[in-house]
Amino acid sequence: MKTKLFALTLALAAGACASTAVADESRLYVGAFAGVNLGEKQTFTGANLAGAPRRIDAPQDEGALAGVVVGLVASEGAWGRLRFEAELASRKNDVEKLTLNGVRRGLIDGESQVTTQMVNITYDTPRWGKLRGMVGAGVGAASFDYDIQYDVGAIPGAPTGGSIGPIINIPTSTSGRLAYQVMIGGQYELSPSWELTAELRYLWGDDHKIERFNQTTGALDSVLDAKYESSAVTFGARHRF
Repeated sequence: MKTKLFALTLALAAGACASTAVADESRLYVGAFAGVNLGEKQTFTGANLAGAPRRIDAPQDEGALAGVVVGLVASEGAWGRLRFEAELASRKNDVEKLTLNGVRRGLIDGESQVTTQMVNITYDTPRWGKLRGMVGAGVGAASFDYDIQYDVGAIPGAPTGGSIGPIINIPTSTSGRLAYQVMIGGQYELSPSWELTAELRYLWGDDHKIERFNQTTGALDSVLDAKYESSAVTFGARHRF
């Protein structure tokens, strides 16, 4: 159902683009952006197969974000302009540390990667010289990929040999989850066809599941609920045809 909702939203936006572009092809644009995906809190909660509670907190280091957009200036006037766009983006962060039920564990390896396909609507203010402000929001689909490994018994900072196991893996990949974002920023007009952009972005996704495996025994330990959110600072450029 969520995938169908995204597809319907994208189709409606594409239809609006097509109908307007016939009248004025110069309204179409393409763009790209990249920046820093700021470290955020990552939490997994639930219970193991025996019913014992499990809460994993795995805050992230700062990572990278990049994306591309294809869009349409739907309406423009003295009041500003309204844009619709389709966006594809990817975010990647390393896990900074990990606690299980409030106790620090020995992180062996950890990263998360999120790929999103969004439909955005944005409002741009009237120009002040060559500058414009903007606010926007988007909805779409997200894929979450986790590759986390830690030692339940390791003492953080202990020398080699401090591990007492077991080793836990979280090698989960899930797709088709709804995601949402809001944006605020500005644009600088280099020419009638080129703009530079700077934006602050906040993304969050629907709750999803992750699997937690005991590598030592080879058994599934638990299936936990996951929450994801991230903030980012991006810079980019747009070319208007």
